[in-house]
Amino acid sequence: MRVLHVGWGFSPWRGGGLIEYAEDLMEIQSKRGFEVYYFCSGRHYPLFNKVKLIKRNKNKINIFEVLNSPIYHGGNLGSSQPDLDIAEPHIEILFREVLDEVSPDIIHIQELAGLPSSLIGIAKDEYKIPVIMSLHNYFLLCPSVELLDRQQRLCSLEKLDYECPICCKNSPKDNRALVINTITSSFYKYNIFQSHYLTFTRKLMKIIKTVFSSNKQTTIQIRKNKDYLKRRKENIASLNKVDLLIAHSYKVEDIYRNFLKYNNILTLHSTVSHLTLITPKKMRNISYPVSFGTLNGFSSVQKGALVLKKAIDILNDKGLEDCFHFHIWGWMDSDFENVVELNNVTYHGAYQLEKLNDNLELLDVGIVPSIWEEVYGYVGLEFLAKGIPVIGNKKGGIVDYTQDDLTGWVNNNSSLRNWLILWNLY
Repeated sequence: MRVLHVGWGFSPWRGGGLIEYAEDLMEIQSKRGFEVYYFCSGRHYPLFNKVKLIKRNKNKINIFEVLNSPIYHGGNLGSSQPDLDIAEPHIEILFREVLDEVSPDIIHIQELAGLPSSLIGIAKDEYKIPVIMSLHNYFLLCPSVELLDRQQRLCSLEKLDYECPICCKNSPKDNRALVINTITSSFYKYNIFQSHYLTFTRKLMKIIKTVFSSNKQTTIQIRKNKDYLKRRKENIASLNKVDLLIAHSYKVEDIYRNFLKYNNILTLHSTVSHLTLITPKKMRNISYPVSFGTLNGFSSVQKGALVLKKAIDILNDKGLEDCFHFHIWGWMDSDFENVVELNNVTYHGAYQLEKLNDNLELLDVGIVPSIWEEVYGYVGLEFLAKGIPVIGNKKGGIVDYTQDDLTGWVNNNSSLRNWLILWNLY
């Protein structure tokens, strides 16, 4: 069987559970005798702007990478190109070339970041190929991925006065951030994002950003609400063409069912291969200071950085500094870097999956503080694989594995005061 996966990037150009899951799945399929292909939007280079398709092989997976995609994916910063998110002629031509060459029996869409949703119609209407799609996020419903409005509330179907232009005001207007990411991704093989290289890395990143920020910026017309409403309407129409939508948590299934006139959707909890590298820690009596920790919880406000910062500050102001110690792994939002100056906080920098088992030995309790409807959150599974209880917000897939007094404790109303109570220090 010939399987064509569609997605955004690859490791180490991008990190996180989504790409790890996608690459794990492709590798397993290849080992089982499938012919596996991967069409993706990828790197951006500073010396040429031509949209180009390159081919290569990685672990017996045939990769078709679109270089310099005209669509500047901004993650949770949003999209400044809602029209290109639904149709982009250069990429559509390249996709047809790949379909003609590969003739896949089935297409599995992991995500459509940096790619237009029109690829679904091309596969279904023109080539009559069965399509399944994994719902790793809310990107086709929400240009800033996380389906939150500017008050950090769930952006529902019933809400008619959308604020997409406001949510997307900081979205990329050119490919400079993607060029920077392409350059810095090569640093990972030298492990310079580890804690003992952080000072050097930050200085280097500032130099790179300064150099490329001086380049002439592409002018993109500011879009209006109607443009984003059209984006959502056409994306929903495209989603309704997919043969099977796979949600990774029950909450995600409920949210998509609310938007789609569609019955062919199911929940299937996913996993990632590195969980097999984690062994349960030996249990012991916990004494003060209690050791809390988060994996990527300080990477953004949506991931819970503000909640954690306020909680730590409140407890310290109450004189409880000696009662707990907080460990942070993963990328850190620059707005919260001053937290590392606190005596009872340790920032370990980015972490390698091969060393995660040893890192987690330090913890008594894991924190999953996301304020958005986190699709699943592999970090919670990492804590549980180590035998560490989880405190998590009642958001998205977090509650699929966090159960009160069994695997941890659920913060049902996601309030800061409840966090402090659950920490048992308030």
